[in-house]
Amino acid sequence: MPTKTSVALWLFLGVGPVPVLAVGPLPLVAQGLPFHTPSALTTAFEERGVRAFSVVQSRGDVTGVVFPLVVLPFAPHQRLTTTVTLPLTYKRMRDPGGTSGGAYSEGGIGDLGLSAKFAFFVRNRFAGTTRVALILGASLPTGSTSARTNEGLLAPRPFQLGRGAPSGGATIVTTIVRNRWGLNAAVGHVRHGTDNGFHFGAATRYDLALSIRVPEDVETIRTRTVQLYLEWNGSITQRATSGGSDLMDTGGHVGYLSPGIQWVLLPQLLIEGSLQIPVLQDHNGVQPDYGLRPALGARFLFF
Repeated sequence: MPTKTSVALWLFLGVGPVPVLAVGPLPLVAQGLPFHTPSALTTAFEERGVRAFSVVQSRGDVTGVVFPLVVLPFAPHQRLTTTVTLPLTYKRMRDPGGTSGGAYSEGGIGDLGLSAKFAFFVRNRFAGTTRVALILGASLPTGSTSARTNEGLLAPRPFQLGRGAPSGGATIVTTIVRNRWGLNAAVGHVRHGTDNGFHFGAATRYDLALSIRVPEDVETIRTRTVQLYLEWNGSITQRATSGGSDLMDTGGHVGYLSPGIQWVLLPQLLIEGSLQIPVLQDHNGVQPDYGLRPALGARFLFF
C-alpha cells in the first residue's frame, strides 16, 4: 500500500501531468493528463512543480515559437492549486514588400498568466475518480506591443508579443478516470481589455480529450508508463474592434485535432509531445489559415 505522500507525488498541479493513483489494494492504476485540455485534478499542498514546453505556430506570413514556463507555486489545499505562466516568445514575419529586407523578427516576454483552480466536486472510487473544477485565469500586459517593421512602421497586431491589455476568464472542467482510461472536458470564456482603442474579441474555448495508459496495470509507484491522447481543441472568437467599430476580417471558429503522447520516466519526471492539426477554420472575412502546431515539453515535480 503506498503512503499518502507517495500518492500525492503522482498528482501534478492544474496543468501538470503526472498520473492520478487510486488509493486501494495493489495493483495500482494511473492516468496522466492531456497536453492542451485542462484537467479537474489537483494535488496536496505539500507539492511543487514546473512545466516547460515549446509550441511552433504559423499563420500566413507570421511564424512564432512560444516557450511557456509554468510554475506551480502555491497549493494551500488538496482541492486548490495555482499557476504562474511566463511565456518566452519569438516571432518572425515575412515582408516581401519591404525595401530593407524580406523579413523581420521580435523576441521577448509575452503576457504573464495567472490562474487558480478549485475542485468543488470530488468523488473517488477504486481505480478511478470523477471531479469537476472551476479555473479562474487572468493575463497581465507584460508583453511588448511596440515591435516595428524594417521600415520603422508599427508591426501588425498578430506580430506583437503581447496584447497590450489585461484579460480575465473562467473555465469549467470535468475529469473522469476509470482504470486505464481518462476523459477530460472543458469549456471556458475569456474577455480582454482595450489598448489605445483596440479591443480583441472575446473568446470561448472548448476542449475534449480521451486518454489511455500503457501498460494496463501499475505495479509500483515508480513504474514507467506511456499515455496516449486524442484531443479536440476549439475556440470561437468574436470580431475585434478599433475605435468602437468592428474589424470585419477578425475572429471566427477554429478547431484542432491533437494527438499526443506522454512518457513517464520517473515518478517526478516525464516528457511529452503533441501535434495540433487544424481541421476547422471558419474565419470571419478574409484571413490567412493556421498551420500545423507541433509541441514538445517536459514536466518535473519537486520532492
